[in-house]
Amino acid sequence: MTQIPDRKSYYLALFACFLSGALLVAAFAPLEWSPLAFLCTAVLFYCCRDRPARQTFWIGLSFGYGLFLVGVSWVYVSLHTYGGMPLWMGSIAVLLFAGILGVFSGFTTYSAARLFPGGGATRILALGFLWIIFEWLKSWVFTGFPWLELGYTQTATWLFGFAPLGGVYLVSLVVVVVASCLVLLWKSPGKLVPSLAITMIFILGWYAGGIQWSKDIGDAIKVGIVQPNVPINQKWQAQYRDRVVNRLQTMSRELGSQSSPGHGQIDLLVWPETALPIYYQQTDQAFWQALVPSGTALLTGVVDNPEPAESYNAAVLSCAGVQHLYRKRHLVPFGEYLPMRFLFNWLLEYLRLPMSDFSSWSEPQVLNCGDNINIGLSICYEDAFASEMRRHVGDASLLINISEDAWFGDSLAPHQRLQMAQMRARELSRPLVRSANTGPSVVIDQFGTVLVRTTQFQARTLSHRIWPQTGETPYKRWGNWIIWLAMLVVVTMFAVKRRSRNE
Repeated sequence: MTQIPDRKSYYLALFACFLSGALLVAAFAPLEWSPLAFLCTAVLFYCCRDRPARQTFWIGLSFGYGLFLVGVSWVYVSLHTYGGMPLWMGSIAVLLFAGILGVFSGFTTYSAARLFPGGGATRILALGFLWIIFEWLKSWVFTGFPWLELGYTQTATWLFGFAPLGGVYLVSLVVVVVASCLVLLWKSPGKLVPSLAITMIFILGWYAGGIQWSKDIGDAIKVGIVQPNVPINQKWQAQYRDRVVNRLQTMSRELGSQSSPGHGQIDLLVWPETALPIYYQQTDQAFWQALVPSGTALLTGVVDNPEPAESYNAAVLSCAGVQHLYRKRHLVPFGEYLPMRFLFNWLLEYLRLPMSDFSSWSEPQVLNCGDNINIGLSICYEDAFASEMRRHVGDASLLINISEDAWFGDSLAPHQRLQMAQMRARELSRPLVRSANTGPSVVIDQFGTVLVRTTQFQARTLSHRIWPQTGETPYKRWGNWIIWLAMLVVVTMFAVKRRSRNE
């Protein structure tokens, strides 16, 4: 029978797990103190190992609340500093948002306690599989918010090698398995199995990291990135429009002139999300030809407004005199559209966000330029959704993300988003180019390694030669198979436990 711990130890567990959740943020970018992912999660699992279900819910919620209160505090910057929301309302919004996200952690620990009331090693191991199930649920429930998933903490370790096999959720699973083993070792230091399991996990991660899942296709291409660092409060003001376009053109010409002899001109130039502060319908062929040198393809963000009441956050690939249009699929709630207007329409009185009433697109969109430039494009936080990226990039040989990170200011968000981009590159074994208005802008290889990057909040350009890739990773082929396996494992563990209890 489960012993009910005294009230004092329960409050201590709540406090310890809140601090552990908050400290876990340091395991993500920009600090990337990866070992904290194991230690902080182990504290949570240890505190939930033999407590009744109701207490484990609040302990899990406390952990998640600390994690998201610190980890997504940048929401306040977007709502108050740039969105014009009053300070008190922005603060309440962040507190509520962190609480809603923390519920997923609460349900994780609660489910483990309900399914395995006896506690002990079985509950601890089940927690790991339940953890990734609820991470996955968080990525799509209410349009999804796949932020601060544990797998992202390992982009600088050997465990990153698991990403092409099962995506970020497989990496999350090995993190929580290691944490579970640490708890078992803490309770019984002499046990050999947990020590061997941890050792084997890191060896397998190192081995998987050396596998080449893709190969070069065609010739290398020279990619140029422009980071204009245009103030967000100027971009959509008519008096600054020409100045913004001139800055983009000037920086692009300077980047082209920096090309060293023998290395050729820029093949593909990438500008950020909504870099052009005009509607696509206001442009013509002459406009696109005048933007960049002949022979250079341009990919830039723009707003598409085909009908008076219909607009899209979009991008245009101008290549060989032809313009290919991409329209954003996954919009940011309360930033690019207002969900459930009947309930939240009053918020429009407090939010002053330009271009915040977009439509979403659902049709397949392919961006090709030449024989070996087949682009899998994402705008803004679309690249945070691993499953959608996997489905929509098709046979892309190159991934590109364009973003406007000025909305987040000098916060954790741009660094967290860069870490997500590294994971997408590794999962799909494709190079990834990221152009952000205020940075960081980067080039990432198919192993998820950052090759070159810019500093933030400065007008910068960079160029790099990359090799488009072909080939499929297991994750690209089978998707989130690890989630279905986790469900099967939990059901099997529950059935075996129940049967043995009945006998």
